[in-house]
Amino acid sequence: MKKLLLIMFLFQSVCGLSQTNIFIATDGNDSSGDGSMANPYKTIRKGCDQASPGDTVMVRAGTYKNSDYDDGDIWTGTYVTRIIIHGTADKYITIQPYDTEEVIIKFDGVYGFLIQEASYIRIKGFIFEGVADEISQQDADNAWGLYKTESGEVRDLEAEMKIDINDPSLIETTKNKPTTSNVTKPILYNGRALVANKSHHIEFLENTIRNVPSAAIRAQRCDYITISRNIIYNNTYWTTQGVGAITISEATVTPEGDTFTGVKIIISENTVYGNENRLISWNPAKSFIHFEIDEGTGIFLTRNNNTYTHGEMLIANNLSYRNGASGIVCHFTDDVVIEHNTVFDNGTSNHGYPGGIGVNSANNVKILSNISYSKTNKWAMGILAEPVTNLVLDANIIFNNSGSINVIRETPENQLTSRSGWTKIDPLFSDVVNADFKLMSTSSAIDNASSQSNQTKDYFGKIRDDSPDIGAIEYGVFSTDHHAAASVVVFPNPANDIIQIKGTSIQEASVSIYDIRGRKHTNFKRLGANKIDVSKLASGLYFLKLNSFVYKVFKN
Repeated sequence: MKKLLLIMFLFQSVCGLSQTNIFIATDGNDSSGDGSMANPYKTIRKGCDQASPGDTVMVRAGTYKNSDYDDGDIWTGTYVTRIIIHGTADKYITIQPYDTEEVIIKFDGVYGFLIQEASYIRIKGFIFEGVADEISQQDADNAWGLYKTESGEVRDLEAEMKIDINDPSLIETTKNKPTTSNVTKPILYNGRALVANKSHHIEFLENTIRNVPSAAIRAQRCDYITISRNIIYNNTYWTTQGVGAITISEATVTPEGDTFTGVKIIISENTVYGNENRLISWNPAKSFIHFEIDEGTGIFLTRNNNTYTHGEMLIANNLSYRNGASGIVCHFTDDVVIEHNTVFDNGTSNHGYPGGIGVNSANNVKILSNISYSKTNKWAMGILAEPVTNLVLDANIIFNNSGSINVIRETPENQLTSRSGWTKIDPLFSDVVNADFKLMSTSSAIDNASSQSNQTKDYFGKIRDDSPDIGAIEYGVFSTDHHAAASVVVFPNPANDIIQIKGTSIQEASVSIYDIRGRKHTNFKRLGANKIDVSKLASGLYFLKLNSFVYKVFKN
């Protein structure tokens, strides 16, 4: 009997360790490869198709492109990979770069990765790069009204409407447009990086997404989505669809029969900045165009309340700054908690007044312990449109430097300003020029978070103390001497090859560099007394530690 039990134990142990690493490399072969490190597959799709629950698809260093990349066709373009596989609740399938190797998903097609009708999938550690930086404003303007009919005829809406899209007198006007149902827009200007559709239990972790013409991350008709610790910048410029950088749309309870009513969709600890809509959007299904840029939000929940019958969404510990419209918007979405976010200087390209945290036609929304600092001509918090019911605001700091409009946006039906739940005061960030949103020692945000907030960790993943602070970053995470830290300037930021240090000498200083996962990197060089060569670092967010002070640095 003992021998039988031992054999069963050994069998179960071997089965428990049977998960496989499947390797992909740019010089691999989908036909003759076997997915081993010595004989890898060539395409990510091939590796994913071979994966079983618990497996990890390891992608070796290099750049992976859609098969029709740079073919000169603005109308068509496929994805780099389409993922239609299933892990299990205790055995996710993970797709990630091997070790610390840099993997770039470069695309000019419809998607970087499309996760479709899949489940229990984790996408981690990739760099997604679109072609937005290769498109000029003039190119995008010229393509603004182009569409293709079902018969394949190419037409130009701008010519049909007899307008000039750059005519300033059009702004804030509304004009009828021709019928354009079932038409196709040029894919080159509307590509999206990381998209989940009709899927559940999907995790997007620690990816960098940049220069994508349309949305960076979009989950549509999905459930159990986690979007965390991603760096998302300079996206959404050239689409006429009207999108946000991170978007949850038409969320649907999945799998069928699921009854859990708690938090199922999580957006946390992301860095979202510089994402703008630079074109007026138009909807083919509508009979008019309103000539105003009103999209380009950093984090956007939209059109969920008719499809998401139960389950909550959480937006927490994010930095959302210098985006085109608002930092965070809850639009036609119920049962949401927005807490401990730092929202700064948004509204960079929109024509209206939104620039902070906004709610539109929603029920049961809690906005707790956030800092929302808007431009002087934008509001920091407000209701975009009624009805908004069961709205709870508590312990928020809002500010727009005594600007030309109210810092709070209200509607007559709601009278938001008659409620408590915020303080109008400068939160006193350490260095907004270099996007350092740590709190100064005299900030009113310190120790004043809402008792209703449930975040035990901050943006950096550090434990919050017993009296947590308002905003994404807990005071004193790295240094107790903020005056000394503020005297040192690290620039340029983002950096390409060289980081310069002003205010101290690094010749004798203790210098360390860590990535967002907390791993220490040694592939940098000191150049004299005040320069560091970081050209060999992969693109992404790093933490540069000089003695006891830590500075956040973005590497292009």
